[in-house]
Amino acid sequence: MTSSYKIAKDDWQYLLPFIGYSICFVATDLFGIIEKTSFAYWSGGLLVEPYRIITMHFIHEDAKHLLANTFGIVIARYCLKGLKLKGSSFFLLLVGLLIPLQTLIFWFVDIFFFKNPMSLAIGFSGILYGVDAFILLASIYGKQSFVGLNIDLKKDQQVCQTMVVLTSIGIAWSLLPGISLLGHIAGFIAGALLFLL
Repeated sequence: MTSSYKIAKDDWQYLLPFIGYSICFVATDLFGIIEKTSFAYWSGGLLVEPYRIITMHFIHEDAKHLLANTFGIVIARYCLKGLKLKGSSFFLLLVGLLIPLQTLIFWFVDIFFFKNPMSLAIGFSGILYGVDAFILLASIYGKQSFVGLNIDLKKDQQVCQTMVVLTSIGIAWSLLPGISLLGHIAGFIAGALLFLL
């Protein structure tokens, strides 16, 4: 298990999302050249400004929000190493599929169930909840391949327990004001659905 702490040749896949949202943070919070609400999820404007499907995930409220999501990527890496992940681009592939699926589920519930065209959200955490769901299910059942990529994830009780605890704490945290419970649950559902592929 000591190899989980070393920098591996496939760690670039975890660094890319971090670099992407860190650059956006510098542009929004340090230099003020990007207005966050112009790139946030907006339920009523998602169809007319579809770029928000992607950009919403790379904008963060503040440094604490950014660090929390960075911690989520570190935990995902650790757990995927614990499941003996094969595939140097799996994390990026999963994130790339989660982004539109999580947003679609989020938008669908917002518009058709809550009838809320003014919902706003930002952050990478919905995607991380999707990654958590995938890891949780893989730790229980294992997973040989994903969208044609051999990943050979092994069952692991310790990773399962870690994901149950962290996801439970995260959902409880999501009940606090200013945090998007719906965005987190949409991400979790999206990750579970992608696990079935």
